[in-house]
Amino acid sequence: MIGRPSRIPHGSKWLAALCLLASFAVPAQMLGQGSDFVAPGRVEGAGPPLSIGVAATGIVSDVLVHEGSRVQAGQLLVKLDCRPQEVDVSLRQARLAAAQATYDKFRNGSRPDEIAVGEAVVNFSKARADEAQKALQRTLELQEGVTVTAARVLEVQRVARIALAQLAEAQAQLNLLRAGAREEDVRQAKALRDAAAADLDEARARLDQCSVKAPAAGVVLDVLINKGQFLSVAVPQPLLHIAPDGPARVRAKVALADLPHVCVAQHAAIVAAAFPNAAMSAQVAGISPQVSRTTTAADATSAHPDSDSVAVVLTMNGNAPALPIGLPVSVHFAPCPTKS
Repeated sequence: MIGRPSRIPHGSKWLAALCLLASFAVPAQMLGQGSDFVAPGRVEGAGPPLSIGVAATGIVSDVLVHEGSRVQAGQLLVKLDCRPQEVDVSLRQARLAAAQATYDKFRNGSRPDEIAVGEAVVNFSKARADEAQKALQRTLELQEGVTVTAARVLEVQRVARIALAQLAEAQAQLNLLRAGAREEDVRQAKALRDAAAADLDEARARLDQCSVKAPAAGVVLDVLINKGQFLSVAVPQPLLHIAPDGPARVRAKVALADLPHVCVAQHAAIVAAAFPNAAMSAQVAGISPQVSRTTTAADATSAHPDSDSVAVVLTMNGNAPALPIGLPVSVHFAPCPTKS
């Protein structure tokens, strides 16, 4: 089915293409000789034009292409001013760094220097406990009430018990340092780190939506926005259209009466209105399974203003020059090949 004609870019490159057509084309009488019928058609790209939109709300800061620009897949086309999203990404990067540091701390456990300090505290506590035990032993050897008082004995016993308790505490702290963080603390820190990473990925995805990139290589047909224009996802609109790269195709509108004379791989001659005496070779690549009805102004006054037709897609020969998208042409169909 032939849709509304696409706007044809004007410029010297198309004049050069049409001049190149004359060098590649052969006389229409030769390719059209023995033609069964003729159908109108239009030149189209390798596929339907790609309508490029945006998934973010913002003001257009840069339009990096123009009508007729050739782009590659992934090339930046339009950029929005998304400074709030950039700040959000920076904030979440900092949160991820903090969560990663906490996770590394729990996962790596105590540093060698911390363990060394713990060992020193244990050794010091052990020395104090030994000294307290010796002092207690000497005190107990004295004769109570003669060389030592009962109060002094109780005091020395208390100091010895405190020294032993301090040694036990220091040894327990050293054991904790050597054992490292608890498993559940490591899992919690890892979960917080992973959540921060996911938040950062989400923020980056929103920021990426501010940069519109080409989904495929092709040629920009038109640009429908300007720098400084406000775009909103609440009111979707196309930003531009791209004709994808690929072999040139022609979409012909074949009347139902001529449909029985069309077959796949059938040869045809493509004649552009600008060069009525020259033609290019093509062949049928596909036939639409759907019938479309078209009403034209010329048929409005006739007894049957509605005409049924079927879209037929033809591929151009590889050496054919590039033609403007939407260029009207005439398709001269040759007879279908005879089955042997």
